[in-house]
Order: sequence, then C-alpha cells, then structure tokens
Amino acid sequence: MILIPEQVKALREEIKRLEEKKNDYQEYFKECDKSTLEPGFVKFQDNTLEVDDYNTICKKLDSYKRALIENEFVDLKETDTINYGTEFTVLFDDTKEEETYILVQNTIGLIRANINSEKGYMPYDSNLGRVVMGKTVDDSFSYTFNLKGKKDAITITGKIVNIISKSNKDIHFIMSRPKAARISKKNEIIRKKAYMENDTKELNKLHEITLSQYKLLKEEQERLSYSLVKLKQYEDRIMVGSLVTLKDKRDRIKKYMIVDKDNYDIHSEINVNSVIGSKIFTKHKGDFVKENYFYRENGKGKTTTYTGEIVDIDNSLVEKEESVYASIWSIYSRLGIVNKMLRESKIIAPLSDNTIGIGSKVSILTFEDGIIQNRRVEIINQAVSTELNTDYIEAISPLGQEIIGLKDNEMFDYRYYSTVDNNTLLGNGIVYDINNNMNEELAKDPLTYQKKRRG
Repeated sequence: MILIPEQVKALREEIKRLEEKKNDYQEYFKECDKSTLEPGFVKFQDNTLEVDDYNTICKKLDSYKRALIENEFVDLKETDTINYGTEFTVLFDDTKEEETYILVQNTIGLIRANINSEKGYMPYDSNLGRVVMGKTVDDSFSYTFNLKGKKDAITITGKIVNIISKSNKDIHFIMSRPKAARISKKNEIIRKKAYMENDTKELNKLHEITLSQYKLLKEEQERLSYSLVKLKQYEDRIMVGSLVTLKDKRDRIKKYMIVDKDNYDIHSEINVNSVIGSKIFTKHKGDFVKENYFYRENGKGKTTTYTGEIVDIDNSLVEKEESVYASIWSIYSRLGIVNKMLRESKIIAPLSDNTIGIGSKVSILTFEDGIIQNRRVEIINQAVSTELNTDYIEAISPLGQEIIGLKDNEMFDYRYYSTVDNNTLLGNGIVYDINNNMNEELAKDPLTYQKKRRG
C-alpha cells in the first residue's frame, strides 16, 4: 500500500509515544523485580493489567513499525489530477455544499484526533474515493449505493471544483522538492567556493548526518529491500492469473491458466484450491512438481501421480499492486545510493554550548502570512532520505542559514514563499529551548516555555 506524508508523520509520532510508554514500563518492571515485592508491586511475569498493557504496546509498536517498512511513500502529491495525497474540493449536486478531502489509499495512522483533524481523509475504497481517482477540475462524478435496510438505491452526483496545489499546512518530504528551490544563494556561494578551493572541511559537511537521519536511511533501506522482493514476485512466482507452461515426464508440454475459481471458458486451467494447484502455487520457474491425486473415471476411483517441471511463467495478466516506483531498476538505483550513504556518512553530535548547529533540536516560532507557527525541529545539513519539512530544517535552506549560530531567545529574519501572495516575502521569528531536552510538547508552546523559565 501507499502512504502520504501525513500518515508517515502520524505513525512516527505514535511510535515515539509508544516507545516512551514502553520504556517507562520497563523501568517499572525493573524496580519491581529488585524490590522486596511490597504490596502493590508486581513481577513482569505476573498476569496483571500492567503486563497486559505492556504487551499491547509492544504489539502496536511492531504493527506501526512494519507499516513504515511494508508500505511505499508518496513523495509529492499530484496537483493536476486526483491521486493519493491530493487535496481536492467537491460540490455535491443535492446539497449544493462544498467539501474538501485528501485522497488516501488507506487510513493507517490517521485515526488519532490530534493528527490534522481539520482535514477530511477520503479512503480510495470508499464510494467517493473510487470515482474521483484520476479526475481533474470541472470533471463530474457519480456513484450509487444502498442504505442499510432500504431496497431503493441512492445516487450521488457532483463536480470537482478545486485541486489545492499549495497550502501553508502542507506536510511533505523535503527531498520531494527540487534541490534548487531548497538551497539559499548564500549557501550556493559557499559550496561553489569550497569546490573551487578544494576546501575539504566544507566539502566533508556533505557527508555529515545526524543519528535520526541515519535511522531514516536504515528504515528506507529496509523498505526498498521489501519493495524489491514484492515487485520481483510478479516476474517469477506463480500467482492467480499466471500462465504456466508445464512439461511432464514424457516431455509433453502444455499451458495452464492459474485461477481461483473455475472458468469454463478457459480450456486448460488449474484451480489454486485444487490438490495440484496448491502444490504449484508460489513455485518458480525450474521447480519440479510431484503429487499423487485421486480422480474418477467411468464411475471408478483411480489414483495417479503427476510429475512435471515448470518451464515458463507468464505473469503479464496478473493484476499487480499499484506502486510509486517506475520499475525494479529504479529501486535498485535508489538502494545503491542509500547503501553508499550508510557506508560513507559520518554521524555527528549536536553542539553542546546551546548554540544552534547541525544536530541541534530547537523550538522555532515563525510569522508567515499573518499566521504564527510553532515547531520543534532538528537542524540537518541537508535531507538524505524521508525527512519531513515539519520535523527538520536544512542548513542549506534560506531559513537554515539564518538560524545557524543563534542562541536562546534570539530573533531572525528570513525570506519565504507566500502561498497567499504567490511571491517571496520577508518573515521573522524567534528560537528557544536549544538542546534543553524539555518535554517536546511543552517546548512547542513559547508562552508556557517562557513562564517556566521565569519560574
């Protein structure tokens, strides 16, 4: 399946929350085991509510982590036609009301009320989701459904009135943006000078990443490897829809279609639910099949042995899952880049003098288009994997160049692209709580933070 950036962010936040709870429980269990088991204490192996809750957390953690590995990501939302991640507005003919949605393939990670609750997510398998996929502005849509307990069907019609291309609330992967649009002119000058003068100190910064970036690269490595296996299965594994060429022990060759229900329009077929079908299902080219099976002839039961070799598998008719990858080779190419970065990159620690540098975590308050935004971000040289714009700021960006070197409560000015005026404007902001390891939720609220500092 395919996840949009909002889902990736929600899953990562939920994983972080659950890991903190898991660690708290582990510390609690350690104390229990080391105690004299006073009333109210439990051992880890006891069947208690605490242990049950801990096991539930572990199961959820495993599920959410697998979701990030076993699903592909939409890098950049489509803004011409409706696809996964596209934000669009429809006008319903019956109510004359407009509604705005974001199309998603599934709702993994979008179940918590505090995750973009102002946005409506429309699953693809819903009535509306299926009919709007691939449509553009001014296209009409229609779908019919039955209400529970009612015989008469209801038909809903409407029109796509807008596809939202830019929003102040966009969440996206930093690398999905053109690099030229991410790099400040100041940084371009520094980089060009470093290349001309062969400044190894400056050039080595290209290989400096933070620990969290390293973890994202490892996660992407797993995801790419999983996708590679998943896509390769359509090349050489027998599935429903495969056209299989078998050669028996007498060298007779015959082709069969693998089906999951009998279709008597096809002369030669093997039902995957049959004895022989269950034996060859998921096998590969070059594998041998040997099976004893029972059949009836002229009313008499007989037993025979089939021995054969799978000499060819044609999966051109197999319905493949949708993928964001253009081909297997695009996965190989990206996997090679990720593996190289994991080998050559240097993990660096943040500065320890409360000055903003690479690896620093900082709360940042900005004013753009009259809107106040509070974020808790990590400063990185540049994005290398699936860093989200809500969680990271690149040092190579215009904003990054302005805040590098700042200390607590210092203000800054920077230029940003306004989606309201469609122009580059001057914005300003303030940084606070640099590497102080405050509660992350508290650190996002500047008023609470200042009150805490004052005591």
